[in-house]
Amino acid sequence: MDEKIKNMVDKIQLIGHAAVRIAASKTIYIDPWKLPASMGGDGDLVLVTHNHYDHFSVPDIKKALAKDGKTLVAECCREQFPTASLYTLAYMKHRIAGLDVYATAAYNTDKQFHTREMGFVGYIIELDGVKIYQTGDCDAFPHMRDFECDIVLLPVSGTYVMNPSQAVDAVNMLKPKVAIPIHWGDPDVVGSRKDAEEFQRLAPCEVVIKDPIR
Repeated sequence: MDEKIKNMVDKIQLIGHAAVRIAASKTIYIDPWKLPASMGGDGDLVLVTHNHYDHFSVPDIKKALAKDGKTLVAECCREQFPTASLYTLAYMKHRIAGLDVYATAAYNTDKQFHTREMGFVGYIIELDGVKIYQTGDCDAFPHMRDFECDIVLLPVSGTYVMNPSQAVDAVNMLKPKVAIPIHWGDPDVVGSRKDAEEFQRLAPCEVVIKDPIR
């Protein structure tokens, strides 16, 4: 693994479920939910992929933010969170908190939990020379072939999102250097370490399983 990418992988924390913290030259939270009491107040940027309760928590967004932190959230969250710095639809590029962020689509191909019409998103973030893609809640979809990333964080729990074998389909299109499985590890939502380990067994790239910290 390239040293720059390895260093970035080391700076990525799975808080739990799909909540992620990246602490590099900027500190980024993605879909903060159930933040530990000791965490927060340092977020230069908070990203929200969609408005389902296990991804979109206004108290946790506010807790995560630094004093001058910025928020970039999916347009579907506007009514519930009218004070975001920016809202986004799929396939929009943003410059925010000193970072380049691209909002991708995020949707199911064989389920109705996350349809295209709902306007849910994922994010590709350029941070310290590394492209990190958090796919949001989705299945593997054809347009992933057009995305470039070094590290991908993608769901593996099945039911509402891709399962381990479908996550492999996504990796085959994206061709990342490293994949980190998410959407598991919370007792209130589907997904277990077994899902992450099955994805690791099947994936054609290096897979790093992060233990949830809450």
